[in-house]
Amino acid sequence: MDNKHSILYLILVLVIINCGAKSGPNLSPDASKKTIMSSPDWFLNPPYKEGFKSNASSATSQDMQLAIDKARTSASTTLAGMIESEWNALIKRLQEETGLEENSKLIDQFSSTQEQVISKRLNDINVSKREVMEEKTDDGKKIYRAYVLVEYDEGAAQKRMLEQIKADEQLYNAMRATELYEEMNKKVEEYRKRYSNE
Repeated sequence: MDNKHSILYLILVLVIINCGAKSGPNLSPDASKKTIMSSPDWFLNPPYKEGFKSNASSATSQDMQLAIDKARTSASTTLAGMIESEWNALIKRLQEETGLEENSKLIDQFSSTQEQVISKRLNDINVSKREVMEEKTDDGKKIYRAYVLVEYDEGAAQKRMLEQIKADEQLYNAMRATELYEEMNKKVEEYRKRYSNE
């Protein structure tokens, strides 16, 4: 009986493996020299724009819109992570500049205010460029490769952050003498100038 169970088990495993074989095109083909050479210049060398952070990404799919959505999501997620990391460093800097302890009520208020602004960061991320190309997979099937560049407007986020800090008198009084506060104010002024000239 043990041999029959072993053979039956082996057959079952082989059937399961064969059922999992590829049926559609490879949506993650290796980047060929042609793919790299045909990518947009802004993808390999994202442009610098004062007051903005940017990130580029690409994705493939059999569906053009899905390729664009995947690329946008990837670029936005990566950029949001970079922004969150920078903003988390602001808490440490505020502690150093004010001499407040990590568990201070004001540091908690600043952290809470910052989290509210960070949670809305996607409002400040926009697709600034996109390009879609049709490609053939190794097995000759058509797929789309989307390239997307997203931008984050630092000034808009800083403006919301300063408005919330000013609304909290205790936090405002603790921060207004810091270099961090002055830098935030400067970025907001640059943001206002940028949009008042358009």
